[in-house]
Amino acid sequence: MAKYRDIADDIRQKIKNQEYTFGQKLPYEYVLCMSYHCNKETMKKALDILVKEGLIIRRRGAGTFVKDYDPAMDNPVSKFGRGLTAQYEGIKEVTSEVLEFEVVPADEHLSEKLQIDVGDFVYHIIRLRFLDKIPHLIDITYIPISVVPNLKLQHLKGSVYGYIEKVLKLKIQSCHLTINAALSTPLEQQYLGLKENEPYIQEEQISFLSNGSIFEYTLSRQHFSHFEFQTVIVQQ
Repeated sequence: MAKYRDIADDIRQKIKNQEYTFGQKLPYEYVLCMSYHCNKETMKKALDILVKEGLIIRRRGAGTFVKDYDPAMDNPVSKFGRGLTAQYEGIKEVTSEVLEFEVVPADEHLSEKLQIDVGDFVYHIIRLRFLDKIPHLIDITYIPISVVPNLKLQHLKGSVYGYIEKVLKLKIQSCHLTINAALSTPLEQQYLGLKENEPYIQEEQISFLSNGSIFEYTLSRQHFSHFEFQTVIVQQ
């Protein structure tokens, strides 16, 4: 395993063990570099992983701080960061139609998103997801073969997250989510019923295992009229 991942694993464990507590400022990067016998670039990569996982936050001019950590979040409970099957379990029937399933080498864009080398092989998957037999969204997913081996068509028609957790016995911990919108392409027009000048809402999700590995980069696109976002903001 790359040294920066080892460092991220160690700092993550210290946060979970509350050696670094909520709101605490981490040591300066040069101090961490000395502690872990690494250069600044390696330490930056390690801290970048923890930022994406939502465990730490950088504040310009102030330093890097531990965010609030709840051990219960080891099993994601929010709407985002869970598989669609888990989100609607007992509420609606979730089914999938696999539009594309192939293995491709990672280009520079995928290398950056998945933190793998250019040329490493990834699954490229496009699925149309249904709720109670009604088209709900299109998932465009890239998964490193080295992280999630032996993925089969049968898993894509069911729950990929279920395969990862129940068969591979890997623990899904967190995700980094970005929400945006764009004008529809022929893909969304064909499968989601969007018109040429209508937008889709896209959730760009990078998902992490408990060991810090990125196991998924997914673009979930849905009809603008189906999208709803709810949150609770608490002042501290």
